[in-house]
Amino acid sequence: MRKKWLLSIPLLINIFSCEIFHTGGNPDEGKCSLIVKEHGNMRNNIVINCSLESNCNVSLLFLLVGTPVGYGCSDGFEYEFVQNNETSVVKRNYDRSKPSENTSIKLDLDADEHVRFSLLDINNVEKKYDIDLSGIVHSFTVRGDSVDVNVMRGCNLHLYSCKKETVYGSNLLNGKYTFSKTDGCDPDYSYRCSWHNQGSLETDDLDIYASIYWKK
Repeated sequence: MRKKWLLSIPLLINIFSCEIFHTGGNPDEGKCSLIVKEHGNMRNNIVINCSLESNCNVSLLFLLVGTPVGYGCSDGFEYEFVQNNETSVVKRNYDRSKPSENTSIKLDLDADEHVRFSLLDINNVEKKYDIDLSGIVHSFTVRGDSVDVNVMRGCNLHLYSCKKETVYGSNLLNGKYTFSKTDGCDPDYSYRCSWHNQGSLETDDLDIYASIYWKK
C-alpha cells in the first residue's frame, strides 16, 4: 500500500498543477467554459505494473493539454481515442465539479512491448503514438546473486527498503546498475521516466511510473 501511494503522489501533483495553472488570486480568473477540441501540446502519464507471473498492466492518464493559438482560456479538452480499431471519447474538465470521461484508459501491450494508439481531434487530424516500453518491462537481468538493471537516459530507479539512493540513468556510464539479491531490497523497484516530443506531431510530454517485480 505504501508503494502504491508513493507512485500516486506524482499523479496528484500533476492534477493539482492543472487546476493551479488555470486559477489565480482573482476568483473569476481562469474560469472558462471553452473545451479544446483541436490538438495542442499534451502532458500525460503512463502507469505500469509488471509482476513475474503475469503480463504487465499499463494505463494511460490524461492530464493537461496546452491551449492552441487563438483559443484563449479553456476549461478542458475532448478527443477521440483509438486503439485496436476501438474508439472512445477522452474528455477532461479541469473544474472538478464537472464530469470527466475516460481520463484513465487501459492500454494494450503488444507482443513487442509497444503501446500503440491514436487521438483524433475535431478536424479529424490524427496524432499517432507508438511508445516502446520494452526497455522498462524488461529492464532487469538476474545473474547469480546479482541483479543488473538497465536504467535508460531520462529515467531513474528507486529500490525500496534497502536504503539505496535513487539511480539516474543519465549519470551512469554504461546505463547499468547492479545490486545484490541479499541487500534486503523489496521484490519490486520503481522505474520512472520523463520523455519529451512524443506522438507523431512530436508535441507531447510523457511521464512514466512503473513498478517492476524482479522476484516473487
